[in-house]
Amino acid sequence: MGTETNQKLRKEIKQLHEKIEQLEQILSQFQEPFAQMREVADGYVRLIDTFVRRGILSPGDIFSDIKDDISKEIIGALLQKNGLNISQITEAVRRRRGSASRRIIRERLQVLEKIKKVYSVHSKKEAQYWLSDEVITKWSQMLGLFK
Repeated sequence: MGTETNQKLRKEIKQLHEKIEQLEQILSQFQEPFAQMREVADGYVRLIDTFVRRGILSPGDIFSDIKDDISKEIIGALLQKNGLNISQITEAVRRRRGSASRRIIRERLQVLEKIKKVYSVHSKKEAQYWLSDEVITKWSQMLGLFK
């Protein structure tokens, strides 16, 4: 009975090995197309980033309910890099506009939180601000990434 069990186990191991080889072959066929799709997607994201940086495309184009420019710049900064603290957002807005104060940024963030465009995650040291799912979804739809 020990020999019969060993033979069954060997047969099962051989079958598993064959199935793994088949799966590896199937996966290898998808690697190149996925790599090409990634290149296209990366190029698209770089193109959109260039449009945003040059002012051809802005968050204000799709967030018409946000009236003031500073709030639009805050959204733009968080679209570039989500999860920033007030100092980082202030610096990003300052780079884009030439000037920005932490007090004004904090006030605008509070308003954006009330209208659910951003939310904050508080730690012991500071708060980080993140775009809401609604904002990310709208932006992604506008870029043609999702329907």
